[in-house]
Amino acid sequence: MIFAPTALFLNRIHEALIMERGERGFMCEGMVQGSIERAMTYVYDYQPFPSLFMKAAALLYSITVFHPYVDGNKRTATIGTMLFLYFNGYNFNPPAEEAVNMALAIARQEVTDTAEIAKWIRKHSKRSIRATIGSILLRLLFLSPITSKGLGAIFQKFP
Repeated sequence: MIFAPTALFLNRIHEALIMERGERGFMCEGMVQGSIERAMTYVYDYQPFPSLFMKAAALLYSITVFHPYVDGNKRTATIGTMLFLYFNGYNFNPPAEEAVNMALAIARQEVTDTAEIAKWIRKHSKRSIRATIGSILLRLLFLSPITSKGLGAIFQKFP
């Protein structure tokens, strides 16, 4: 089971980043959910992005290119991807300059291949005990009938 962020969660990340620098608002609010759905697509046993890293790459690419926010799309995409991987058991920690360069390359459409982005993400990701324990606790909480409504506003589970 893979946990993906909800639009509400990504919007909260965006709001926090924009408080630091930038302009608030949406270009197309529905594209936040569209970006998540694209990454998590599963139709008739077909997944265009079958691995966790391909899904992370699709999420990073989609938020960056579909540009749902007025400002802060690359930052939101990068932090959202980091948290997506963290809550699925991985620390994603690229060097800052490399992360900026990749985000800019995606935004400029210099890098469009999801497999190439996934390879870059995988290169800078490491299985983490802390993230794995966090992921297990999240799954236990998510599956609990008492707390699932609250967590459902933050994460969605996918097969």
